[in-house]
Amino acid sequence: MKKLNWFFIFCVILSLVSCETQKSIDQPPNVILIISDQWSTKVSDGSGNYDNGILTPGIDLLAKQGISFKQAYSTYPLCTPARASLFTGLYSHHNDVGFNLKKDSILARAQFTPTLGKSFKEAGYNVAYFGKEHAGGYGYASATEFGSMTHSNGGMLAEGSAYDPIFTEDAIKYIKDQKDKPFFMTLSLINPHDICRVLGGKVQGATFADAIHFARNDDEPYLRFQPRPDLPNNHEVAYEKGMILHEDFMYKEVFGLNEDQWKRFISTYQLLIENTDRLIGLLLKNLKEQGLEENTIVMFTTDHGEMSGSHKLIAKTTFYEESSKIPVIIRYPKEIKQSTTNNNALVSTIDIMPTLLDLAGVGIPKGIDGKSFKKQILESEVSTNEFDIVFSQNQFGRMVRYDEFKYVRSVVYGITYEILYDIDKDPSESKNLLEDPKFKNQLIKGRKLLDDWLVNEGTELIAER
Repeated sequence: MKKLNWFFIFCVILSLVSCETQKSIDQPPNVILIISDQWSTKVSDGSGNYDNGILTPGIDLLAKQGISFKQAYSTYPLCTPARASLFTGLYSHHNDVGFNLKKDSILARAQFTPTLGKSFKEAGYNVAYFGKEHAGGYGYASATEFGSMTHSNGGMLAEGSAYDPIFTEDAIKYIKDQKDKPFFMTLSLINPHDICRVLGGKVQGATFADAIHFARNDDEPYLRFQPRPDLPNNHEVAYEKGMILHEDFMYKEVFGLNEDQWKRFISTYQLLIENTDRLIGLLLKNLKEQGLEENTIVMFTTDHGEMSGSHKLIAKTTFYEESSKIPVIIRYPKEIKQSTTNNNALVSTIDIMPTLLDLAGVGIPKGIDGKSFKKQILESEVSTNEFDIVFSQNQFGRMVRYDEFKYVRSVVYGITYEILYDIDKDPSESKNLLEDPKFKNQLIKGRKLLDDWLVNEGTELIAER
């Protein structure tokens, strides 16, 4: 009788284990989207191969365990338009978010426009959002959990440094509480956006740099007592007319800075990136501790980059690589090979929504502009015919990336400009090839690609200011 009882108990345990295993196999993947603000791939891209002394073990680990896309671009290198495109898969002229925010129409549209959150919600996912939104409501759509605070402004004096730890703590607590249903969670960190307030502070003239007295000169120790970061190799390369609105206040703030001031700016930016990476690392560590790592898709990206001294410029909006290029790193242990890179596919912000849905097996809404690059994730060497051209826009210009080239057309203070760069041979973007007869065919191709896109999209190249 005893033997029978033990046999019965053994069968019950085996049955429970089998059920739990089957449940784990059948459970749709959780999805975590981590967004930073203003993260430059020229400073840190997950490769771990940095000569500037920066340490970013969080995203480096994520890249080591997944795949990195090295030719990813912001659809609109400015906070709100980029984020609205990320969550809708639409260009700004289709989701109504242009030069940061059209408040009168966007909140109404967010209620009925298909979004990333809504799509996961309809598929039975719990949906949570922690951190900065700044996407006109498109990011928050269908989220039911927001943690202990919500924050959707552009970032004032050191807001990221104050709030990002809270957002991360809330996200970690949320992960610990998820048991029965799959979840889609966004952790949207403000930093390294605080760099925007290093020069022009809003509290009685104070700046963020006033709160962190360090790296003011060569004699004052920097992080880990290492030398201050070098200036970018294209720091002395003058910006091309038509690439920026040169009368904008933010450029007037930096014209005339000396080398010490530039190095302090860059040092501060790197510190903000390291702090942001540390929070990302904490989230990844917790995910592993909860046993959820294997069945969770994690993507890290940003809305746009930061010039950080290249061409003696700061901030974003421009089509220079430092501003328009973005990190896209995806880990999904069940499907994605470790330590892989895709160096060829030209992907964009608008492609993130359909890609995450496709990876999770969730239907992609019809009528969006973006395309899933799931195939390019799972087969990094696959043909890139679907992703051999990418477009970007800002409030005064349009850009197309194709082959090894970048073609820009802009209207700055009433003057139309054209710019052609060979990104492969001139990564510093130091020479405009517009008048070089050797590149006539490439110029013609760029013009036609952009003209056709403008016609197909029903949009115009006009200054929005």
